[in-house]
Amino acid sequence: MINQPLNGPLETGIRVLAILTSAFPEAYDINALAFFDYSLLHSEEFGGPQSLHPDVPNHTSEIAVKRELLELGLQVMIRARLVTLQVSSSGIGYAATDNAPGFVELLESSYMHQLRNRADWVIEAFGSVNPAEIREKMSALGRWPELVDPSPSRRMEATDE
Repeated sequence: MINQPLNGPLETGIRVLAILTSAFPEAYDINALAFFDYSLLHSEEFGGPQSLHPDVPNHTSEIAVKRELLELGLQVMIRARLVTLQVSSSGIGYAATDNAPGFVELLESSYMHQLRNRADWVIEAFGSVNPAEIREKMSALGRWPELVDPSPSRRMEATDE
């Protein structure tokens, strides 16, 4: 397990929870969430609001370790019953539960306020990007072209039960 207080499973889980709460009740796969989390932290790169975290050298390499951190963060949020795992014909996705919006609203720090605003921006800007485009953008990190695209939705299909 990763032992780090900053950018560890809890912080990553809170960020992805904010994203999923902004998208509620939609579900997204791990690739979309990795891209959304990167976009939330580095929003200025995509023509959005001021980046939440300062740029550091080689920050584009973050995407390489993001999947493991996201999975650990999602496990924390699933155990807290704030995120649910959804399986559909499209694959495995994650969605905020009914408890998530109330929990996120309880977090009142300045950072959380900015985080919620960036999460709303990410979903508005990228919530409908298709899976193939997200994979392409993630593999071409460092050469991001304009990404806002009204093409088919990245949202998961309804849960198959």
